[in-house]
Amino acid sequence: MSTLLFQLVLKQWDKSQRQPEQQTAIASQAIIYPINSQPEFMLFEKPCVLDQHALDFAQEPLEDISAELLSSKDAGRAISKTFLKDGRAKLDRFIISHSAQEFHLAYEDEEGIVTEIGNLENGWIQAKYEWRYRVEKNNEIFWQYEEVILNAALVDTVNADAFLQQPPALVFNACQL
Repeated sequence: MSTLLFQLVLKQWDKSQRQPEQQTAIASQAIIYPINSQPEFMLFEKPCVLDQHALDFAQEPLEDISAELLSSKDAGRAISKTFLKDGRAKLDRFIISHSAQEFHLAYEDEEGIVTEIGNLENGWIQAKYEWRYRVEKNNEIFWQYEEVILNAALVDTVNADAFLQQPPALVFNACQL
């Protein structure tokens, strides 16, 4: 039986880290990792793996950041997982649908506009977007910036190197819409 494989990578930084050298350090970090999770639930009658990694760049110096140090289950922030009324599933801003024997991936922006990305049967997909949100901490309010990367695949066998063995068949960047 095939398995749905989703790997979320969150890169997080605050407003003070928008200088070119800091953005270069953030951009240079990996966005694909070995899968460290096993199937946890069923989605469209398929086992589903959700593997999450977070890189918090509020730590200095940026060169010392280690993905292994900052990666764990539910790392970064809680990711919204819901079923929509029409039977589709939503993982953060990404929508997964199933029709016939095909699994489709789409992206929904902040205004609710849905963009179709691709079919998971045609190879794995890498999709990303950036956003910012308000955070209140110690009675201070600041902007948290985040790049969200979703690596998604339909695989016959769960393999730790599923996303590392070959490049994505499709790359989607919501910032380029």
